[in-house]
Amino acid sequence: MRKYIYFILSIVLGITGCSEKTEFTLKGNIQGLPSDTLLIFYQIPEYKLDTIFSENGNFSYTFTPDTFTVFSLVLNEKEALPIYAEKGKTVEIKGKVEELSIKGDGENKRLTQIRKVLHETPEPYILNKVDSFIRTDNRSFTNIYLIDKYYVQDSIPDYERMEELLKGLHGIIKDTPYMIDLQAQIDKQVAKKRTSFIQALSNKDREGKNFRLNILKNKYVLISFWASWHPESVAQQDSIAKLIQAFKKEDFVVVSVSLDYDKQAWLDASDRDTTQWEQLCDFKGWQSSIVKNQGIQTLPSNILLDTSKRIIDRNIYGKDLKEKLQLLIEQRKKKKK
Repeated sequence: MRKYIYFILSIVLGITGCSEKTEFTLKGNIQGLPSDTLLIFYQIPEYKLDTIFSENGNFSYTFTPDTFTVFSLVLNEKEALPIYAEKGKTVEIKGKVEELSIKGDGENKRLTQIRKVLHETPEPYILNKVDSFIRTDNRSFTNIYLIDKYYVQDSIPDYERMEELLKGLHGIIKDTPYMIDLQAQIDKQVAKKRTSFIQALSNKDREGKNFRLNILKNKYVLISFWASWHPESVAQQDSIAKLIQAFKKEDFVVVSVSLDYDKQAWLDASDRDTTQWEQLCDFKGWQSSIVKNQGIQTLPSNILLDTSKRIIDRNIYGKDLKEKLQLLIEQRKKKKK
């Protein structure tokens, strides 16, 4: 008798196990679609395409995902709506193309909330909201949608800003095929923008006069980036005095660019150094033109220029910097002979 009980129990458990839902279903009732054929673009775990056929905007799409899957439902030329698919889940989409209601759990729910907030946000403040959403949850797959829609698709993409946003993302997002491709594109564009020569500095000196880099003709130049509010960079500034003393008879100068916002704080911090080398600041902090153009993202930082103002090294300090300068100066002297 006991054997029969175990046998019946195993059948019940087997039926229960088999009844577990493994399919994902997408249901839709969308008004204003340009075509009855909808394109689906899979992004995670891999790139692939599929199609959905709708009738008067109604459709149902079902498949069994092996793992967490992300695909975009292409609604028109400008809008591709991401859908997050998990086993046993259902997502429902209703409404007009320009104002859809998405019913679902997890990432789908978060996407719906974000889209609603952004739809109600005035245009000038949208990017601030987008950035805030991305920073709030750096593991969210919705960040891919936000970066693509509001940065990649911009008529003039801000690659430096995208680079900064991507750095803050969790590895699980960075390692997706889309983000890997985007990072490669960003690296290419940023490298292209960061010229190998520095032609000018728009910053002003302590007297409020515009500094001109061309007055430093035929000299090696070290541009040092710092701020009074950054202790490590202040300490680095203190070490520059010894470097200048070591090369005071050579064609070498230092130009310090401060990322300070407060003028008095900058003047107080640079007072002891000002007679020995150039101190510049435009009080724009990280938005200073040379800081943005050269991709300066940490302090302290520096750039070493040759006599033609070509960049020959970055972030070189202490013994390495001293030896590099000695070698450059010695080579130049030999050429002059």
